[in-house]
Amino acid sequence: MILAGAIPAALLAILLDFLLARLQRLNIRKLRLAVPAFLLSATAGATVLLLSSFGSAFLAGFAPEFMGMSEGYPGLQKTYGLRLDTRVIQSGLMYDALHHGSVDVISGFSTDGRIRGYNLVTLQDDKRHFPAYQCGFTVRQDVLERHPFLLPLLQKLSGAFTDESMIDLNYRVDVLKQSPSAAARYFLDSLGLSKTPTGPRTNTLRVGSKIFTEQYILAEMVKQLLEGHTTLAVEIKAGMGGTQLCFEALRTGAIDLYPEYSGTGLEVILQKKGILRDSLHNDQRQVYAYVDREYRRRFGIGWLPPLGFNNTYALLMRQPQARRYNIRSISDLKRYVVEKSPAL
Repeated sequence: MILAGAIPAALLAILLDFLLARLQRLNIRKLRLAVPAFLLSATAGATVLLLSSFGSAFLAGFAPEFMGMSEGYPGLQKTYGLRLDTRVIQSGLMYDALHHGSVDVISGFSTDGRIRGYNLVTLQDDKRHFPAYQCGFTVRQDVLERHPFLLPLLQKLSGAFTDESMIDLNYRVDVLKQSPSAAARYFLDSLGLSKTPTGPRTNTLRVGSKIFTEQYILAEMVKQLLEGHTTLAVEIKAGMGGTQLCFEALRTGAIDLYPEYSGTGLEVILQKKGILRDSLHNDQRQVYAYVDREYRRRFGIGWLPPLGFNNTYALLMRQPQARRYNIRSISDLKRYVVEKSPAL
């Protein structure tokens, strides 16, 4: 695996060195414009070329973390008996590699906007291997007590989402390049909840988010909902960092609420990775009820009812290829691989 990464990297370095030498013959003004374009195209092209050169009949491209974690490929091997010809690909390149046909299946996330943008299909996890990552707003109890109107208002978003609607919102921002604010306004409009703020603001509520599109959209949605229906001013603290940073900010009062995922709360904050985690992760309702109960008991933080979508791990394929091979689930994928590549 080390050589599989090192050799292509060395070849890519030689290629880029050659291109830079050619670019040095251009004048400075042209060089300034040409270098970024050449580097981007050369990197993408070389990646696709190198991946294509492996020549397997059916290739899987998985992120490095997915290759090592129990929820990832090792777990799939155990749950499904799945054996694939795999290549380790950085997360940022996986979707492009699948889109261009360099690999046939990748690890991804079930609400990624590129699923729609690249016409991909999510394989059904028919043995319920991947844990539940239901999304919901986490709020300190003192905030709800101080503003009793918050709970019924935020609950208007509970159950309003599906995986497909979240894919669409992410697609609007990541692919169509709409702003998170515009995507949030579109969704609130569809629910009849969009309202123009009026009048003076009396208090400020601080809403945090992690560093990815889905969280930016949800934070904007809370801002527009609360400012339209209350006299609160909402300050968004976007892109705060990972789970621990956002949780500590919430616990210590630096922010008042932020969207979190039940599986993340269970594993990262509550540190339940053993028998308890294994007994809970296949039942979304049990996981959500458990993290809500433990957060309230330990930290004075509640989980509002789930929004309705589950941003968990997923195996993704190109829609036409999955249809051609009649692959709708991970079990179907296992069957196809066994039939076509018995050596694997």
